Amino acid sequence: MERVEWGASRLSRDLGDFPTPPALVAEVLQRLGPIGSQWPRVLEPTCGRGAFLQGLIEADSPPREIRGVELQPSHFEAAQSLLKGWRGGTGQVIQGSVFALDLARDLTWAEEGPLLVVGNPPWVTNSELGSLGSDNLPRKSNVKRLRGIDACTGASNFDIAEAIWLKLIRELAPEEATIALLCKTSVARRILRFASRAPLPIADASLYRLDARRWFRASVDACLFRLQLAPSGAYGAVSARIPWFADLGDAQPAGAIGVKEGKLISNFDAYQAVAHADGQCSLTWRQGLKHDAAPVMELTSDPSGSLRNRSGDLVDVESAWVYPLFKGADLLKFKGGEGELARASRSVVVTQERVGQETARLERAAPLLWAYLTRNASVFHRRKSSIYQGRPPFSIFGVGPYSFAPFKVAISGLGKVPRFEVVGPVGGRPVMFDDTCYFLPCRTAMQAALVGAVLNDPVTLELLGAISFPDAKRPMTKSILSRVDLGAIVRRADHARLLERAEAYLAMISDPSLC
Repeated sequence: MERVEWGASRLSRDLGDFPTPPALVAEVLQRLGPIGSQWPRVLEPTCGRGAFLQGLIEADSPPREIRGVELQPSHFEAAQSLLKGWRGGTGQVIQGSVFALDLARDLTWAEEGPLLVVGNPPWVTNSELGSLGSDNLPRKSNVKRLRGIDACTGASNFDIAEAIWLKLIRELAPEEATIALLCKTSVARRILRFASRAPLPIADASLYRLDARRWFRASVDACLFRLQLAPSGAYGAVSARIPWFADLGDAQPAGAIGVKEGKLISNFDAYQAVAHADGQCSLTWRQGLKHDAAPVMELTSDPSGSLRNRSGDLVDVESAWVYPLFKGADLLKFKGGEGELARASRSVVVTQERVGQETARLERAAPLLWAYLTRNASVFHRRKSSIYQGRPPFSIFGVGPYSFAPFKVAISGLGKVPRFEVVGPVGGRPVMFDDTCYFLPCRTAMQAALVGAVLNDPVTLELLGAISFPDAKRPMTKSILSRVDLGAIVRRADHARLLERAEAYLAMISDPSLC
């Protein structure tokens, strides 16, 4: 019987494989408990060279029947050879993509009884595989029913593991299977969120964190995600409280996440005290500018006060189209909710007042700017996002009347701890933000001060801490911020402290020396 050797961790980019070390396989199987006594049948949907298959057949309590699926010919041969040498039961590896199979019809089993699905599916996104010409892709469909703009942008760029999860859940529902796969924790959370909104037959769930840097030399938050599929017809039965364990070997959970009306909760226990503030924000959150042309559009001032682009070139354009810019990283450097308002160190070119506005007008209204943009047109032509296709030249997104509001309350989407900043004009010009920021536009300094005071109320901050995930690439998002019910917070707030904060913000943004 061939033994699978695990060499140095590496990402096989064409299929998104992180080979699973035998020691990790052993820990996963031990976490699941005696395999054979619980599950006579086991499926590995992306088995590679057979790391999990080998762990299963060498287990103290092996299953009686194993099925594997593998696309790469060399990996398929190694895995098939491994199962052929197994004398403790029967096994078979199917060569092909898991997406090409109907798991309910194409897999034949001699055994009956509970089914376990275990393994380590690819950790890359569909766009990464598509750009590499890989065949290991699901059939293209708007599976999450995204609205048009989201389906064309990052929201539709899902992990391949996510598609595998959804396929397994839907096609193996009649088996009432247990599914336990290694994946990014972000994938596990998306599955739970989707399951609470869509009719997915899930009865129970749990997460077990693992050290991806140790096992895979990968800087990503990962886990063993385990689901128990519900009996036939029991759809949407995701538990409100889902335990998570800090390590595969831990006996007791370190905490619990939750799902409420399709919305995730990162700290289920802390959430209970501030649940009254989780609702719908009465104001509309906006995201900052998106242009994907920072070398041209983002400018800095040299010691003489002249503007220069990222290449260091002097930029002489009409000032009416140049605005102070704060990026997400700038907001993170501010000194707290009642700290100083830093001067803008950057500027940004704003070519439109609303999305889709014709830009040819700049040739007449701002000839210097038009000439500058035209000289650097190649930078705009290289933008890959489909949102720019068919749009006027030099188009941007995230722009509208709200962008030009004189006062704003903003937050960096990159911060692990929520903190809001009240921002007034700089140099008499409204501040713009990049697309890593979110903000509420305000017409007056008083409005901004009051909104900032409510958003930096302890209840708001505790709520955001309980519903956001610090390990996420962007912990703060528009969807999370839109859950803050400002009215509910005001009704229960300490009004004296609220007024103190508002007065401090008003003094700050009304001080000309800070603008």
